[in-house]
Amino acid sequence: MKVRELAEILNAEFFGDSEIEIKKPVPPEEAGVEDTTFLFDPKFDKEGETGVVISTFKPQNLRSRALILVKEKDEALVTVLKHFERKREPRKFPGILTYLDTEAQLEEGVLVYPHTYISRGVHIGKGSVIFPFVFIDEDVTIGRNVIIHPFVFVGYDVKIGDNVVIHSGSVIGADGFGFYRTEKGYIKIPQIGNIEIEEDCEIGANCTIDRATIGTTRIRRGVKLDDQVHVAHNVELGEHTVIAAQTGIAGSTKVGKWVMMGGQVGVSDHIEVGDNAIILAKSGVSKSVPPGGIFSGYFARDRRKLLKIMALQDKLPELFKRVKILEEKLGKAENNTKKD
Repeated sequence: MKVRELAEILNAEFFGDSEIEIKKPVPPEEAGVEDTTFLFDPKFDKEGETGVVISTFKPQNLRSRALILVKEKDEALVTVLKHFERKREPRKFPGILTYLDTEAQLEEGVLVYPHTYISRGVHIGKGSVIFPFVFIDEDVTIGRNVIIHPFVFVGYDVKIGDNVVIHSGSVIGADGFGFYRTEKGYIKIPQIGNIEIEEDCEIGANCTIDRATIGTTRIRRGVKLDDQVHVAHNVELGEHTVIAAQTGIAGSTKVGKWVMMGGQVGVSDHIEVGDNAIILAKSGVSKSVPPGGIFSGYFARDRRKLLKIMALQDKLPELFKRVKILEEKLGKAENNTKKD
C-alpha cells in the first residue's frame, strides 16, 4: 500500500512523495529514514528524519519524505495495523497428534492445528482457527471466524459467538466456586450451568470464566477482557464493557453496558454496576453502583466525594496537632477554674 492509496482510504491530505510504500510502523523514537511511524502527540515531535509520518498535525521538528495528515487517529491506526496483521490460511496437518471426535462438526475452512482435542457434539463455524494444545469439551458451539490460541480450555456446554478471540492460557468453563460448610468440612455444590460468550468479544491471556451454578454466565456482545481477569459463576457482563487486568468479579453480579473497569478492581457478589459507569484501578466495589458515574477507592465511592475525603486526610496531622493544643488549653482553663 502506497502513501496515495492510504490517504485515499482515510480521506486524508498527503504531502511529499505519494509513491512511497507504507512499511510496518515503528514507534517515532525508533523511526529511521525508510520507516513508517505514527505521530499523534506533539511531545514525540522531536528532531529527526523518517520515511512516512501519519499524523493529526503538521510536525515542526520531525522531517519526513511523506506526511499523511489524518482527522481520526484511531481510524488511521486500525487501518494501517490491519494491513500488516498476520493472516493464516487454512492448511492440512497430519492428524496423528489431534483427536477429533467423529460426532464433531467442522464447517468449511476451519483450521485445526495438531495437539488439539475436540470432543463429541462440538460444532465449529466457518473460518475459525484452533491452535495447538486446545481442549474443547463436549457439546460446545463455536461460531464463525473465532480464534482460540494455544493452551485454552473450553468446558462442556459453552457457546461462543462469531468473531471471538480467546488468548492463551484462558479457562472458559471452570466450575464456579460453590461450597457449603458442615462440621466435617466443605461440601461441593455441583455447578451444572453453562457459559455464553456473544459475538465480537476478546478474552485476554490467562482469564477464567466460571460456568454458572444453574443458568448461564453471560458475556454480552463486544466485551473486551484484558489478561488475568476472573469472571465468577452467574455473572453477566453487558455489551461493550471493557475490563483491565487482574480484576475479579464475584458471583451473580450484573455489569451493565459500556462499563469501564481499571486494573485490579474487586467487585463483590450479587450487586449491579450501572451502564456507562467507570471504576478506576484498585477500587473495591462492595455495593451496587449507579449508571454513568466515576468511582474509585476502597471501598469505591463517587470520585468527587473521594477526592474531598483524601484532601481532608492530608490535613489530619495538622488538625490533630491543633486538637492537642486546644485540649491542653482547655485542661489548663479547667484547672484554673477549680483553683478559683
